[in-house]
Amino acid sequence: MLLAVAAGLAFSPVAGAAQPVGQLRLGHLSPGTGAVVATISGPEGAGSTEQVVARDAAYGDVTGYLRLVPGRYTVSMRPVGSDPSAPAPLSAGLQIAPGTAQSLFFFDTGSGQVRGDLVTDDLTAPAAGSGRVRVVQGAETATPLQALAVGGPRLATDLGYGAVTEYATVAARTWDVRLSSGAATKAAQLPVGGGSVTTVVVTGGPGGALAVHPITDTPGLPVGAAQPATTHDGTPLPRGGVPAGAGGTAGDDGPGVLPLVLCLLAAPVLVYGTSVLRASRRRG
Repeated sequence: MLLAVAAGLAFSPVAGAAQPVGQLRLGHLSPGTGAVVATISGPEGAGSTEQVVARDAAYGDVTGYLRLVPGRYTVSMRPVGSDPSAPAPLSAGLQIAPGTAQSLFFFDTGSGQVRGDLVTDDLTAPAAGSGRVRVVQGAETATPLQALAVGGPRLATDLGYGAVTEYATVAARTWDVRLSSGAATKAAQLPVGGGSVTTVVVTGGPGGALAVHPITDTPGLPVGAAQPATTHDGTPLPRGGVPAGAGGTAGDDGPGVLPLVLCLLAAPVLVYGTSVLRASRRRG
């Protein structure tokens, strides 16, 4: 179950509306790790600040995009209730470049540690009448994972825990999606709007149950809506919409942040080790 949670999320916009920015979001996909407070500090140099991104992020939570001025940042996670002035048991440094969008997902390593995988997000809108979809495999016990859009393409084939697929282009409609891993199966519906980009996060629950959480990376037309009007030369007319990560209250004064996406699958044990930041492995 996904809940949009505004309470417990504290974030002051870092970048002004006229500044070139990069976008970053965080995903807690470590089932062996309990709820954490996530902070981000930077950019390095004079005036660097630390801000709270999420106060109670549990397994399965993914933040909206943070709009950040270019520079080097440090993302830190601490157990909920711990001393905020103490060194963070988990941290990762990364570079934010203008015009980029990235997701930093945290996964278990299988050896009592947590790793951070930095994934490049392509937010380019697809052609009219279609959307793009990719899968993030966050279910540690569901390996390998198969995902099929019924009547359409395979979204994932033999996908291991911690892997991210390439984007698949599909028609704009509500798709029936079937997931399987061994004896575990899950049927779900995936609405894909025209011109949208969607990340589907798969998590695991008690008894090996699978859960599917679609997250809209860029807004598109609602499923079943008419396509945008075009000019005489075929150029689409501009249409309104809330930028990814801006939330429903964003305006011209500056960026905002989407509420935390919450699925209630918090792990009971908090286990940290040294975080290793690396480029994500991608598989189809």
